[in-house]
Amino acid sequence: MRPSLQQLESFYWVARLGSVHAAARHQNLTQPAVTARLRDLEEVVGDQLFDRGGYKLELKSQARELFELAEQILTLADHFSGAMDTGAPGLGLLRLGANESSAMIGLPTFLSRTREQFAGLRVQLHVDIGSELSRKLNARELDMAILSSPVSAAHIVDEALGSVDLQWIAPSSFHPASDPATPQDFAALTVLSLPAPSSLHSATVNWFGAHRMRLPSGGTCNSMALIIKLVAAGHGIALVPGPVAREARDTGAVKLLKVRPAAPVIDYYVSYLQELAPVAREKLVPLARKVFSECGLICTQRKKRVPVI
Repeated sequence: MRPSLQQLESFYWVARLGSVHAAARHQNLTQPAVTARLRDLEEVVGDQLFDRGGYKLELKSQARELFELAEQILTLADHFSGAMDTGAPGLGLLRLGANESSAMIGLPTFLSRTREQFAGLRVQLHVDIGSELSRKLNARELDMAILSSPVSAAHIVDEALGSVDLQWIAPSSFHPASDPATPQDFAALTVLSLPAPSSLHSATVNWFGAHRMRLPSGGTCNSMALIIKLVAAGHGIALVPGPVAREARDTGAVKLLKVRPAAPVIDYYVSYLQELAPVAREKLVPLARKVFSECGLICTQRKKRVPVI
């Protein structure tokens, strides 16, 4: 007995999204219909396809090859039906994560150009700090993310996107005691930052640590856009990605500070599920590298990476 395309499609989406509920919602089916398709497919192959003990359904090791075969069959079926220009079956839906700086600079352009290549693509977007994006990727709650310092499980592929410089910003009225300013000049100031364990927080701590100083008193905020507004209003200073800082300076909201030691750079990555590897390597990663370079977020020349503590 042969499996049907409907059975393979439901199997593919349950494996991709990690639950019958999510697969049913994506396919506009009822959960019982998807469950019945899986049960019939398991009868065809003579074995269970998923481990059902955890929070999410996980493919059994012997079913991973079947998943890859199902993906190939669905791709060929799309090609046969004349859907070559609508993208691979894995890109009917893209659950995309992005850190805030990439969301602020370049992400709208990236989404527009992605939709030009994959007509009918639906995108579910999640913006957060890198540690949370890594957690969601590892839990298969995202397909791909643009982030710094990924902490990835074995089923995640990390590809370097480029480096991003960091820049200290201050209220326009602020004048440091020395030029360039040193960590000692900031000792009595309020330093605002994204919360740990973000790369930006680590870079801020490390900059003061280079002069054997602890991070001055300050506060954390999970919104970089709000941090910039707080700085502009005189509530402190902050270390933020250079492209974001320069954009805020050009509006007159803040001033940039010359510092010694120089502010570091951090590496940005595109991380994605292994199942997405063929289309990610061929199209999505090169497109992301091109767009975010053109938008001025990243430099593609390799620079020293900031250690994460």
